[in-house]
Amino acid sequence: MKKFACLAVLACFLLLVAACTTPESNEALLELNDNSSFGGLMLGMTVEGMQEKLGKPDAANPINGGTEYAYHTLDLSVAVDEEQRIRRLSSKNTDFNIFAIAVGDDLEAAGNILLDNGYTRDAASGWRYNKNEVQIIMLTIDNQTIIGFSVEWLAN
Repeated sequence: MKKFACLAVLACFLLLVAACTTPESNEALLELNDNSSFGGLMLGMTVEGMQEKLGKPDAANPINGGTEYAYHTLDLSVAVDEEQRIRRLSSKNTDFNIFAIAVGDDLEAAGNILLDNGYTRDAASGWRYNKNEVQIIMLTIDNQTIIGFSVEWLAN
């Protein structure tokens, strides 16, 4: 009985550790951060790090589970969680990119780049791609050209 209790406690601990993914332990997140440019920002970065890179944001608004910051001149939106870590980056800035995909690029070609990098396309959601706890959404108005994109770290 004692052995069973110890095993149960160990199993619960392992599940808890798996549920609390950190940026440093998420391979897909590290890969995205290494292959994207958002003015020096990365998913998982702290608000303090964000402000060191870009200065004080132009606006801050509460959102469910955190705060959304705006850098208007960069056309950049940054959502952070309650722990003050960046969870989502969204932009229409032509200077930013993910896997060398930029605003103005062909949507189909960009999707193929993401597929080649191990992402799967969400069939029910258009131009949404997922890999582990990372989600990339490409924005379009004509189903041909990228007008913006959003990257998000979906871990709890």
